[in-house]
Amino acid sequence: MNAAIDQVYAVILAAGAASRMGSPKQLLAWQERPLLAHAIASARAVLTERVVVVLGAYSHAIQTAMELNEVVVAHNPQWDQGMASSIQVGIQALPASASAVLLMLCDQPLINNAHLQNLLQAWQHAPERIVVTQYADSFGVPAVFPAGFFAQLLQLSGDRGAKSLLMHLEDTLVKLPLQEAALDIDTPGDYQRLQAYKADIVDDAGTV
Repeated sequence: MNAAIDQVYAVILAAGAASRMGSPKQLLAWQERPLLAHAIASARAVLTERVVVVLGAYSHAIQTAMELNEVVVAHNPQWDQGMASSIQVGIQALPASASAVLLMLCDQPLINNAHLQNLLQAWQHAPERIVVTQYADSFGVPAVFPAGFFAQLLQLSGDRGAKSLLMHLEDTLVKLPLQEAALDIDTPGDYQRLQAYKADIVDDAGTV
């Protein structure tokens, strides 16, 4: 079965306070644009206008710094209750016709639209199953959740996001490997590693 992709939506979670970073990580520069802008561009490359961004702690600062007219902005007034509350806001922002959601974070800068496309293609061939990204010794988002799992996503609580649901359903998941997903930007040290990665890319390009 090859499911249609025209009712799949992306939800990008960008509501957190980034307390370990000490500043809005959504606006940290990567490839000459904010991390959130990078995530939006990747999502739009595969799902065009069907992109929802969930904002919370730094909503005003982000909307002042960035142009968000090309996405649907959903506000999470309870962002301090954890990531699950942002997932709920994102799912609630989807139209009733949505057949699946591509759940993303704003702080995985090494994720690109090619990987997102691979996730979506894997879901098209198994539309009843959740398709996740596998990295290191773990797995998680970006991930595609069929609409049949929306009710369970709406029942999540706390700051672990969808991880508890994925762990419970591990035997049924479709897993696509991407080691670059292991780098998410939570601390200044993470951001330094990202800059070092960028420097390595430049050095490699210079030796060609």
